[in-house]
Amino acid sequence: MDWDEERLLSLEVDANYGLAPNSGGSPALLKDPTVLAVCAWSPRARLLALGSGIAHRARMNGWDQAYSPGRPPDTLVRLAASLEDQAVSVEGGPCFVFPPHLAAPDPAPLPVIVSTAEGKIAAQELVRPDNWQPGEWSELINGRFGEWAMAVHDNQPVSICHTPASNSTAAEAGIWTRADFRGRGLAPAVVAAWSQRECRNKDVLFYSTTATNHASQSVARSLRLIPLGWIWTARWS
Repeated sequence: MDWDEERLLSLEVDANYGLAPNSGGSPALLKDPTVLAVCAWSPRARLLALGSGIAHRARMNGWDQAYSPGRPPDTLVRLAASLEDQAVSVEGGPCFVFPPHLAAPDPAPLPVIVSTAEGKIAAQELVRPDNWQPGEWSELINGRFGEWAMAVHDNQPVSICHTPASNSTAAEAGIWTRADFRGRGLAPAVVAAWSQRECRNKDVLFYSTTATNHASQSVARSLRLIPLGWIWTARWS
């Protein structure tokens, strides 16, 4: 990986939340209006970005706390405490970078289709999962959200990896597996298949999860994704 950790953190935050161009300095400015602040850090880099709605209310020039995986940055906790007019939730989790050569997962126990021309045609005949709205599902299978891979059982997608967030350089993996099909090795298989498609379009691929989602973290470990750091967000509760 040619990019340093600071550049990678900036790319992932921008892909997921949008960073205002030429905002400069620290903190940077976020485009996503639903996010109050983002703290992304790694052993050798850190990035602080604020939503435009609170940038004028906060006086934050970074933080000097030592990197502490699993612990919310003190600067984000203080920010949440200072916004007394509404409750603020702070949550986060580890983030990973896909290596240039991904470890091959175990063979998928179910057929996997991907977003080739043939796969998009085949997906038209699948039963839409209940957690996808009809319009969103149509956009997904037609490739409007980027590349995808799906494990299929009885004409139903039971595990999906797709691109929920991206920019011109990077893409984030999004993974869902139906509850009754979890623990069968489907998630690593569809994530790997997705990455083989999306790496043709983007220079770097990311995978992030929450601190409490141990199953998702296990997927990252099984594929030997490269640990980058942790990303924490503050939002109105």
